[in-house]
Amino acid sequence: MWKWLEKYFTFTQGQRGGIIILIIFSACTFIIPSVYFYFKPVEHIGTSNYEKEVTAFIHEYDERKQLALADTLADSISENFNPYSNIDFGSQFKNKEKRAIEYFNFDPNKIGVAEWIKLGFSQKQAESIEKSKAKGYKFYKPEDLKNMYVVGEENYNRLSAYIKIEPNDFPKKEYSKTIYPERKKEKYVIDINTADSSLFEQQKGIGPTLASRIIKYRNRLGGFVSAEQIKEVWNFPDSTYQSLKEQFVVNSISVNKININTADFKTLGTHPYINYTYAKVIEAYRKQHGNFKAISDLKKTVVIRDSIFLKMEPYITIE
Repeated sequence: MWKWLEKYFTFTQGQRGGIIILIIFSACTFIIPSVYFYFKPVEHIGTSNYEKEVTAFIHEYDERKQLALADTLADSISENFNPYSNIDFGSQFKNKEKRAIEYFNFDPNKIGVAEWIKLGFSQKQAESIEKSKAKGYKFYKPEDLKNMYVVGEENYNRLSAYIKIEPNDFPKKEYSKTIYPERKKEKYVIDINTADSSLFEQQKGIGPTLASRIIKYRNRLGGFVSAEQIKEVWNFPDSTYQSLKEQFVVNSISVNKININTADFKTLGTHPYINYTYAKVIEAYRKQHGNFKAISDLKKTVVIRDSIFLKMEPYITIE
């Protein structure tokens, strides 16, 4: 490391002299300007010419002001000049004639301009109110008066106790009501096994959506064997069933039956009464015992109870 320092920081006698001269020159560059401005005398700018111009302007302004005042006084003396004669102070500075307000009970629909003026309104305000009345404006209640722009809240509060509107002057209009005959859906007996969507929709409480669900459930079931089965349709209102149960009948009982010895798992599982749980039980029984000899053999399985068997029985066969 010392060799490295000696290599870069070792100077000859001539180099050292040059460095010293450079340092002295740099110091002089910064010091000499500061010394010069420190000892340089401050120059004062004279303002005598400016002051003279300002004084002359003020003197000339005063002379002109005096001449103008003298001319004004001369005109006022010779011609009885009124210095305020040409000033228009506007209507807000003029003394208004004070009108005595007379209060009395009144019907705004029946009084005229003269009465409005007595109540404290100006000529223009009274005429404006009467113009509105001429165009068909009516006062049905006291509050209608304050809705008029020329009256406003303040005048209404001042006069509200004196407003007396006779209600008999404005009889209520009677409009003739058109009475439409009530559309009633026809009530008649329908066979829920053969009825189509349009026939179901004609029944009160059954719309297109519910009619479509009835037919889809009927197809999955294979046909209804009892009118009460329609209650099993998803979201079928009980109130609708109670009002229509006398009309629902099953005249043609021809259901599609499933052969439980040959039907595959999918066919068995999609039937509403068998579903996939009982379909597994039927398949397991067939693998262990062979085909069913009788429909009643379903009851030999522990899972299928009597209540379930009674629902399945109309829809299964072993042929």
